[in-house]
Amino acid sequence: MNDINNNSEKQSITSKFKASFASRKFKGGAYATIISVVVIVLIILVNVFVTELNLKIDVSNQNMYTLTGESKDYVKGIKDDITIYYIAQSGKEDASIKEMIEKYASYSSHIKIEYKDPVLYPKFASEYTDAELTENSVLVVNNTNGRAKYVDNADMFISDVDYQTYQTYVSAIDVEGQVTSALQYVTTQNLPIMYMVEGHGETAISDTLASSIAKVNVKTNTLSTLTAESIPEDCSILLMNGPQTDYSEDEDKMIKDYIAKGGDAIVLLDYSVKGLKNLKGLMEYYGINFVDGIVLESKQGYYMGQYVNNLVPNIESHDITTDIKTDKESIVVPTAVGIVKSDSARSSITIDPILTTSDGSYSKVDINSSVVDKEDGDIDGPFNLGVAITENYNNVETKLVVYGSSYIIDESMVSYAALGNLDLFLNSVNFVSGKEDSLAIRTRSVTQEYLTLNAAQVNFWAVIIVVIIPVLVLSLGGFVCLRRRKK
Repeated sequence: MNDINNNSEKQSITSKFKASFASRKFKGGAYATIISVVVIVLIILVNVFVTELNLKIDVSNQNMYTLTGESKDYVKGIKDDITIYYIAQSGKEDASIKEMIEKYASYSSHIKIEYKDPVLYPKFASEYTDAELTENSVLVVNNTNGRAKYVDNADMFISDVDYQTYQTYVSAIDVEGQVTSALQYVTTQNLPIMYMVEGHGETAISDTLASSIAKVNVKTNTLSTLTAESIPEDCSILLMNGPQTDYSEDEDKMIKDYIAKGGDAIVLLDYSVKGLKNLKGLMEYYGINFVDGIVLESKQGYYMGQYVNNLVPNIESHDITTDIKTDKESIVVPTAVGIVKSDSARSSITIDPILTTSDGSYSKVDINSSVVDKEDGDIDGPFNLGVAITENYNNVETKLVVYGSSYIIDESMVSYAALGNLDLFLNSVNFVSGKEDSLAIRTRSVTQEYLTLNAAQVNFWAVIIVVIIPVLVLSLGGFVCLRRRKK
């Protein structure tokens, strides 16, 4: 009898064990386990696949390890055979440099990367440069024409000082900007030289602008026209940036002779300076006049913030503005004087607007007036704030670009990445010099950026995070539980 009971219990346990495999709970658990195993296997395979092919995605804030479209397009057009030497001790390479320079070779079969340990090869670069090589630097060599340019490590990393701790830290990286500039240098035959006129209180160009001009491989020199006998023959661009006093008659004649022979110039005015008879006479000779006073805007959307003198003009179609319009950048022109075409402009002169104000603009003749609104005597717009002048006469071509504000290239304007002021000036340099391939890749900041919210934004996101998201999660959970109970 006991044997029968034991057999019965064994059969009951066996049947229960078998039934457990057929239960809904087991099937659900088995399904979840199989799915988990499949997902894990897929993750392992994807990781192996990505590692073997060296596939990487740049998720850094400013695409630190990705070439810009401008650099990619330039590199793809290179026909000369280029070698980029990365100078670093084995095992001490800088990731930000190594990652970036390898990108250049991936976009052109004419570019190859070679690694040189300065300890093992201390003299290898002596035939290309006299510079003393530093760790983690770059040498770009054009094997076709023999030209070379050395990029020091200090030029690729911009440092600042923390005045609380007095320690130096890297605030920005400029690897792409410097390497692309070096590639342009070794592949460009004729490099323009810009002479900046001094001696009349002209405004010196800012650090950001000077660095960007150097990046596009335009050399710069200063020129005192008061003591010079003539404009140097190697002058490609003459820059007159906000003179505070007028040129002498001899200087005026010297500049006019230079321009008449096909010389090119960029002129920027300071609205607050009175007089300048000779300079304005020179500009009138080339078909333009300046309006008295300072230009203000009355139309919303044509000035920045609440400052009606910080103009946000229309950007007209021109070679200078093509990429600015394509990228939908804005230009800000602070405290400008209006430019109008002269009635006596010669037929050989073409004047193309670059920047224009709205029809609601006006020039405040009394610049010391405390009244912002238009008054009697003020001059109605619209005005030009920038023009490109071209003259073809006796098979000689002259190009001038004139802006009604020297503040358009102030440090605060050209260093602000959201604005197109820097691109505008560099494009103006390209236009007057006939230089087509000029790229000035902006530096990439590595400093921590903080998100600033006003009170309304704080309240909005508080409601989203504290109320709405939890309610949605709880509702979704309740819905899933109800569905499971019904099955």
